[in-house]
Amino acid sequence: MADTDLTLPSPPARGSTAAPALPGPPPGGRQSVRPGDQGQQNQGQRDQGGQTGPRPLPPHPPREEAPERPRGGVQVLDEPRGEAPPRPQGGHDLPEGWLPCPTGADPAAWVLDPTLPEPKIRIRHLTKAFGSRVIWEDVTFDIPKGKVTVVLGPSGTGKSVLLRHLIGLLRPTSGQLWVDDKNVPSLKNRPLLEVRKKYGVLFQDGALFGSMTIYDNVAFPLREHTRKGEKEIKEIVMHNLEIVGMSDAAQLYPGEISGGMRKRAGLARGLVLGPEILLFDEPDSGLDPVRTAFLNELILDLKERLESTFVIVTHHIPTAKNVGDHLALLYRKSLTLAGPKERLLSSDMPAVRQFLRGSTSGPIGMSEEKDSGDESAEYDPDAQGLEDTRDDEALPGADRPQ
Repeated sequence: MADTDLTLPSPPARGSTAAPALPGPPPGGRQSVRPGDQGQQNQGQRDQGGQTGPRPLPPHPPREEAPERPRGGVQVLDEPRGEAPPRPQGGHDLPEGWLPCPTGADPAAWVLDPTLPEPKIRIRHLTKAFGSRVIWEDVTFDIPKGKVTVVLGPSGTGKSVLLRHLIGLLRPTSGQLWVDDKNVPSLKNRPLLEVRKKYGVLFQDGALFGSMTIYDNVAFPLREHTRKGEKEIKEIVMHNLEIVGMSDAAQLYPGEISGGMRKRAGLARGLVLGPEILLFDEPDSGLDPVRTAFLNELILDLKERLESTFVIVTHHIPTAKNVGDHLALLYRKSLTLAGPKERLLSSDMPAVRQFLRGSTSGPIGMSEEKDSGDESAEYDPDAQGLEDTRDDEALPGADRPQ
């Protein structure tokens, strides 16, 4: 105990708030320790084989150099060389010359089938409901550029509703509808108007102004959307009236001509702005078979003259067979099948075969309740269709048993 100098701190003066001073090293370099620490110090000396002094610390492990980080603080992992980055599931490589996938579109769904022509219109997961009534849901298909696409389906399946979505008159409940690189449901005001200028529309009844002559009806879009003079307007109007065989009726009123003539006048009006897309809503509605055949020939003639994309909504099978390049069938609130005409004409799907043949035998019933599969609506699947004069034998697969 003689070699140990116990130096305790003096208590602070009364009323002082200062902390007690810690003991410093004693004179002569000897370190003052507390009584309880002496045993630990002696134990450390004994562990060193009688050597005096503090026990040495174990050596530090070698320090590993951290990998150099690029500027910005984000570490870039090495990518495997010689391997292409994985494509999204369900996606295809973009064919040469096709429109790049725009911002906001799903890259995996931008190209559905690279073997088909480039689409002018892309419909992706489109759903429309009026309140609790669902018209169709999750509809996805392409309308190829420069081709005639015919949208088929039983009455009440929303074919005309689809046309109104194409030009932005109705907005879907969900989904996307791309015309070139523009998503139509997201457009408003002037951008939407610019997309609408790409369309020419033939409505079911022509939709002519009854107080205007045929000439003024056809000239109306030119006067509203262009700054052309009347001389140039006259040349364009008479040229398009001649195309549809209506040049002699230019000064007549819609009430003075037949329904077929009103349709042709409506078609002339749809052509005057040189549209990129032509929409036909039931063009054969109200026409006799002969006038329907002439109208179909006119559509084929326009296809040869123009570089436009045609969309025809109908349930007239001869029209679909004669003028369509691609067909799509809406049934039971969804898209049953879409693709090249041959794909539908040779399909084994019961609804497709029944619709193309106009047969009463199949899943399509007399009313929407029977179409929906309502068990309370009785339907005889063995019912025979009415005999008619159509050449059903010309349809691929006609020799297959029912």
